[in-house]
Amino acid sequence: MTSASDLPRPVRPLLVLLIAAAVSLFGPVGDAHAQELSAADKNLIVNVKLAGLWEMPAGMWAQERGKSKRTREVGRTLMIDHGRLDTATHAIADRFGIALPAEPSDQQSAWLGEMKAARDDTEFDRIFANRLRYAHGVLFPIIAQVRAGTRNDVVRDYATTANQAVLRHMTLLESTGLVDQSLMPEAPVPQSNSANAAMDVGFGDFALGLLLAVAVGGGLFLAVRALRSKNTRTRNRAAAPEPDPVPSAPGEINV
Repeated sequence: MTSASDLPRPVRPLLVLLIAAAVSLFGPVGDAHAQELSAADKNLIVNVKLAGLWEMPAGMWAQERGKSKRTREVGRTLMIDHGRLDTATHAIADRFGIALPAEPSDQQSAWLGEMKAARDDTEFDRIFANRLRYAHGVLFPIIAQVRAGTRNDVVRDYATTANQAVLRHMTLLESTGLVDQSLMPEAPVPQSNSANAAMDVGFGDFALGLLLAVAVGGGLFLAVRALRSKNTRTRNRAAAPEPDPVPSAPGEINV
């Protein structure tokens, strides 16, 4: 087996540079995804738990008090989905040692109080649709940011599931025809310059990585070619026949 010491001397420094470049480009071999959760990761898990603490009771009340059939159907779907999401939330919280709240926030409790105090079923439907649509609109970007930036595979999968559920719930609540758009949370003002700068940096990193990959590939090709050439010369010398002895002149002794 050929070792690094068998390589031609001009190739050895090149091999060292290539190995360093490969580690820089691809990262250390066997590097596992970080299992530590960021503050944003933990905040998402806590917020999803808080959402379930008031949306499951609200969904149950909608099935009982909803005036329209659509409100009752939406309430049932929200209650079932948040029940499943709550199970996933407790599983990930137990895995990473996150303390979960046992009661909804003051704001969420106030929303439940509004529904409970509705004068009639028509008013209940309106409060249900608007308060839940607002709450989902607040939670949706929080989930999206964690899904886009988390370094943890488990949290990424969890955020994907939560994202799908919240998007479905917003669509269902809007389908009741009772959502007042003026009561929705305002969308953040886009920062085009920052976004473009981030895209430029991303493209620059990609281009640098591509050039580095080409350099690594070309260098490895030259190193392998040099090694093969050396091995071929060595084998040719070993296989070459011994030259015939020079005939001795009369009176000489061949050694």
